[in-house]
Amino acid sequence: MKKIFIGLFTIISMASNAQNIDKGLDSMQRQMAKGMASLDSSMKLADSMNLVSSKHFDSVQMARQNEQNNRNLDGLLSMMNEREQKQKQGMWMRIIFGLALLGVGIFGILRKRKKKDTQ
Repeated sequence: MKKIFIGLFTIISMASNAQNIDKGLDSMQRQMAKGMASLDSSMKLADSMNLVSSKHFDSVQMARQNEQNNRNLDGLLSMMNEREQKQKQGMWMRIIFGLALLGVGIFGILRKRKKKDTQ
């Protein structure tokens, strides 16, 4: 009985190894190709979503940066106006001071002349 079981299992094992495995490989390759195609399509979808998200983020960043630039430009213009007003005020003060000194000088010269003429 042992010889029959050994012979039977040997024949069965040879027959099982003699099966065509190309069908299994082909089906596995098809499944793998389907899986890769679905992975590629999902990657494309994820990439497009990332692109839309990054475009939205970039537009928000650009809007914030434009607002910041506008605020900086307004601050710069107000500082320039203040500086210009201070310069004008300083200019008028120097002109008035110069005219006052000129008046004092002319008054002093006229006073000396009157003293000389009276002597």
